[in-house]
Amino acid sequence: MNNRKIKTFGFDGLIKDDASIPRMRAQYESMIVHSMRMSGYVPVLDLDSQFHLEYDNDKDQYRFQIYVHGMFVGKKKALQYEGFAGQRLLPRDH
Repeated sequence: MNNRKIKTFGFDGLIKDDASIPRMRAQYESMIVHSMRMSGYVPVLDLDSQFHLEYDNDKDQYRFQIYVHGMFVGKKKALQYEGFAGQRLLPRDH
């Protein structure tokens, strides 16, 4: 399984309130993982998600980029496994 390519999923956005950054990060990461699974990918758990944040003083808001790394396993398996770690797929606890 280790010869499969890793694909990066993510997007850019804006956050107005700095108090909501942790909650929004978790929400966006969850949305990305859900989208990955619907495309047949599972997260690569050995690689942390990436979250880059930059404050725009002129607009009083934060620009962010969030990325999650995934590996293709097929749509059916993507729903059955939590992710890929240590050279194996880890089953999901439903």
